Amino acid sequence: MAADPNHAPGAAPRPWWDLSPERANLFALALLVLITVPMLTKIFTSDFGTHIALGRHIVQKHEIPSREHWNYPSLGMENGSGGEWGFQAVLYLVHSAAGEYGVSFLVWAVVVGIFFFLHRAIVLRGAHPILAVLAIFAFSGFLRIRIQPRPEIFTYLFTTLTIWLLSEYYFGRRKRWIYAFPVLILVWANCHPTYLMAFVLYGAFFADALARAAWRKEFQWARLKGWVIPPLATGLIGLLLSGINPHGYGWLLAPLHMISRGTGTGAGTILQSISELTPVKGTGFYVYYKAALAFAAVSLALGAIGRRVYLLDLFLFAIAFKGAWDSARAVSMMGLFLSPGASLHLTGFLGAAAGWFAPKGSGRPKEEARPKGKGRARAVPADAGSRGEEHRLPRLSPAFATATAIVLVALVAFGGTTLAFSFSQLEYGVGITQHKFSFKAAEFLRRNPVPGKMFNFFDIGGFLDWQLYPGALTFIDGRTYNQQVFMEHQMVTGGMPGWQGVIDKYGIQYFVLKTMDSSGMILPIIPVLANDPNWSLVFSDGLFVVFVRNSPELRDYVRRHEIPKGTLPQHVIWEAYHYMYLGVSPFTAYQTMSNMYLTMGDRAGAIRALRAALGEFEDPYTRSRLMQLEQGVPAR
Repeated sequence: MAADPNHAPGAAPRPWWDLSPERANLFALALLVLITVPMLTKIFTSDFGTHIALGRHIVQKHEIPSREHWNYPSLGMENGSGGEWGFQAVLYLVHSAAGEYGVSFLVWAVVVGIFFFLHRAIVLRGAHPILAVLAIFAFSGFLRIRIQPRPEIFTYLFTTLTIWLLSEYYFGRRKRWIYAFPVLILVWANCHPTYLMAFVLYGAFFADALARAAWRKEFQWARLKGWVIPPLATGLIGLLLSGINPHGYGWLLAPLHMISRGTGTGAGTILQSISELTPVKGTGFYVYYKAALAFAAVSLALGAIGRRVYLLDLFLFAIAFKGAWDSARAVSMMGLFLSPGASLHLTGFLGAAAGWFAPKGSGRPKEEARPKGKGRARAVPADAGSRGEEHRLPRLSPAFATATAIVLVALVAFGGTTLAFSFSQLEYGVGITQHKFSFKAAEFLRRNPVPGKMFNFFDIGGFLDWQLYPGALTFIDGRTYNQQVFMEHQMVTGGMPGWQGVIDKYGIQYFVLKTMDSSGMILPIIPVLANDPNWSLVFSDGLFVVFVRNSPELRDYVRRHEIPKGTLPQHVIWEAYHYMYLGVSPFTAYQTMSNMYLTMGDRAGAIRALRAALGEFEDPYTRSRLMQLEQGVPAR
């Protein structure tokens, strides 16, 4: 058996739980890889097809599509695209080489990179490596709710890379990595318009370093210039390079415009209504926000007890909560800013607990030297964690073992709970989900193209861009930058008065729709078309439906492909089933199923669906409906 290099000759052997630095780091690395496994998610984002379509255009035509090519009402308009071209090109190349499975593993590899660099940054600052892994796991459910092939996953990676570069410079030994920052900014500025975050982090780390220097009374230029000049120089060069992107320096403040409640542009108003750019309160992400707030409060309290609360972590906590408060989408990033501080807080607390509960005669565990008086809040060593320093534990007293177990179980329980909640929103696995996109419908339309213009539901526009372009152009897709077209889309899908005028305005000959919206409610236009003899159903598979205008020029097409509209209720039932895999409330889905069974005259099926709904949530109105059906009272 190999000797432990850190074990002094003649000393008592280490207990099994007191790992050497090398073994602790190896164990932490194994755990780190393990916690990435639940982060595998099937592709379901509506934007996937849009990014593939734009990436295909970029790679094949060597052109960044800043003007519209896919939505026919907006052809030639400035579409705001281009700032994400780097991500889109990478996504298209990976998909071309390895398909949807390759894309899933690309996303997973990004997660591995996020966790690895974040863990490295945390350990550099002196946190116990295993506590660092568990703190990252605690917030993995937050990150998982947005882990999809979207440009923002590169933002998560670049954010952690920035944190790591700055941690390496201010707390580690590989300080030359700071010179990679300008290159990082250049890449980031061409992948997603959120690179302002890098400069915010630069400011937080720099301010913390200045505060620590003042606290230690090391505020002399001869000592400061060595670490002041490189970050200022690289930050300035990065700022200059950030303008080398299709939108120039105008996108530097894009994150602020995105969360400014849509002021200044119609597109902003639209984004507010269909995305998570609204404030977090009142959204489905608010439960995550409140959980993070409780976690942070406990963490800070324990950190104060262990005297490990640092200014930098207060800055990072403020970034996390302010960003998520203004934009619900930023909830997914909270763990990137909260886990470093939490790791240090818990490391400090357990270090203090080791002293309280040390067995008599063993003495207080040795701690780093602390200045007296004002300096009781100790500074982190400049190369903490990078020199293989030991996180030695004392003899395992029952009280200390209990305190440690409580901390570890709390981290695992918190992470497991949020992670389990995310599984109800995103399907686990690799490849593309079978519950959202109808490749059968795309194949039908390619083989049997409908002459004339299409109207489509915006949520599937990106998929149709990917599958049908250039053979057919879409009415709208998830980018929704044209406010007039979006409002016309809402009028038509809502079956509002005047919807036929929109159809006539554009000369629309066929509809490609989902039967339900993202909440699980049937689109109002569906029953309108189903009861209108001027529109014929030619395709339906429980995911998409295609209606064609029953006009003289399309009469032969309708004759060859028409299917009975009476099949629609069964297909809506299938779609409601699919929607439960996409985060739609099962209670709502079962209610929709019940209504469709009644439409079909299947009272027994309606009763089964209502019983299933009540199994999810007890609702007096639904209970009353069920009792009426069971007693044979006609449904209203």
